[in-house]
Amino acid sequence: MFSFGPFTSRNCAGPTRRELLQVGSASALGLSLPGWLRAAEAGLADRENDVSCILLFLWGGMPQLDTFDLKPRAPDSIRSQFKEIDTQVPGVRFCEHLPKLAACNKQFTVVRSATHRETEHPRAAHFMMTGNQVIRGGEWPNLGASVAKFGAPGSSPLGSVVIGPRLIDSPITPTGQDGGFLGNVYAPFRVTDPLTPVDKIAAMLPVMPLDEARLARRRRLWRGVTDQQTHVAGEQPAVLDRAYETALALSTSKATQEAFDLARETDAMRDRYGRYPFGQGALMARRLIEAGVRFVQVNWRQHPINDNGFDNHGDNFNRLKNVQLPQVDQTVSTLLADLAERGRLERTVVLMTGEFGRTPTINGGSGRDHWPFCFSYLITGGGIPGGRAIGASDQFAAYPADNPVSPQQTAASVLGLLGLDLEKLVAARVLEEAEGVPGLLG
Repeated sequence: MFSFGPFTSRNCAGPTRRELLQVGSASALGLSLPGWLRAAEAGLADRENDVSCILLFLWGGMPQLDTFDLKPRAPDSIRSQFKEIDTQVPGVRFCEHLPKLAACNKQFTVVRSATHRETEHPRAAHFMMTGNQVIRGGEWPNLGASVAKFGAPGSSPLGSVVIGPRLIDSPITPTGQDGGFLGNVYAPFRVTDPLTPVDKIAAMLPVMPLDEARLARRRRLWRGVTDQQTHVAGEQPAVLDRAYETALALSTSKATQEAFDLARETDAMRDRYGRYPFGQGALMARRLIEAGVRFVQVNWRQHPINDNGFDNHGDNFNRLKNVQLPQVDQTVSTLLADLAERGRLERTVVLMTGEFGRTPTINGGSGRDHWPFCFSYLITGGGIPGGRAIGASDQFAAYPADNPVSPQQTAASVLGLLGLDLEKLVAARVLEEAEGVPGLLG
C-alpha cells in the first residue's frame, strides 16, 4: 500500500440544479447591456501588445499519470493501464490515447510539476482561473477580467469571452469566473453553447426588430436621460452610457457577429475540430482571437463528473479512452495546427489545464481521486519554445521533484505574455507576485 498525504471530502455527487446562464440580458432600450460591456471603455492599456490567450479549462481534473506523465515502472496500484508512446522529442513520452498531440509536441511545452494544496473543485478552480487562493469574503477576477481591465484593448468591443457552460459543482458555483473585486463590469461575455446559431444569441440582436430611424430615436432618448443623470449623479451614468454604446456596436457589428458564426467555416474545418461542444468551442475561440478578442476561455463541461467531466472517481480508464482523451487529442492538436497555419500561434498563448490532477493510487472503483499536489498542463504560443517538459514529478507523480510551478506563477506568465504590467497587477492585488514560470521562455 502507498499513502500520499492529506485528502479532503469532495462535493461531486448528484445532478446539477442550476439553470445555464443565458447569454446577455435585455435593457429598457431593447438592447443587451451585460456588465462586461463596460470593460472595453474603462480599461486602460499598460503596454502595446497584440498577443491573445485561449484557455482550455478541463473541469474535473485531468489525471497526470494517464496523460502526460506516465510512470510505467510504478506498482500496479499506481501505474496507468495505458501504454506510453514516443513523441516528436526524444525522451518525452505521452499516453497512447494522445497520438495526435504526441505527433506535434514540438509545438508546445508540458509543465509536469504544477502544484497547489486546494483539494476541492470550487477552490481549486478559483485558484487556477485567477492565480489566487480563495479567502473568506473575497473573490479575485477571472484572468479574462484582468485582461479586460489592465490589458491593451483588441479590435473587438469584447474584453474577454467564455465559451461553454458556467462551471458548477452541485450545489456550489465556483467563484473566479467573473469580475471578482474588479466588478462585473469586467466579467467575460459568455456563450453557453457554441452550437447555438449566431442569430439566436440574444446579445447580438435587439430584442425586437428596429429600423434605423427607430434605433436613432432610442439612442437620442438614451443620450438625453444619461446626460441629465450625469449632471445630477456624477460619473456612473456616463459609464453606463459607454456600455450602451458598446452594446449597440456589438448588436450592429457584422464583423463581431461573424466571429461567432461557425456556419461561416467549412464542414471540413468543423469536422477537423470535432462536432462536439468542446471542439466547436475551440474553433469559435480561434475565430474570436482573429477578430480581436484578447482572452477566450473554453470550458470542457458544466459539472466535474456529469457528461464525462474529468472527475474520474470511478471507471477512470474507460472514461478517458472512450471520450475524454480522443476529444482532447483531436481538438487541441487541431487548434494548434490551425493557429500555426494561419500564422497566429506565435501571437496566441494556449493554456490547457484543469483545476488539479488525480491521485497516484487507483481506488477500488478503478478511479483516481482529487490530487492538487502535482499535476501536468500544456502551454504554448506567445514566444514559448515547444518540444519541452518543464519540471519533473517524483517516481509516482505525487509531488514535484524539480521546479514546482504554482498557479500564481502560471497566471503571471500568461498575463505577462499578454503585455500586462505585472508589478502594477501586484500593486492592484490582482497578483500576489510577479514571478512567472521558471524557464518557460527558455
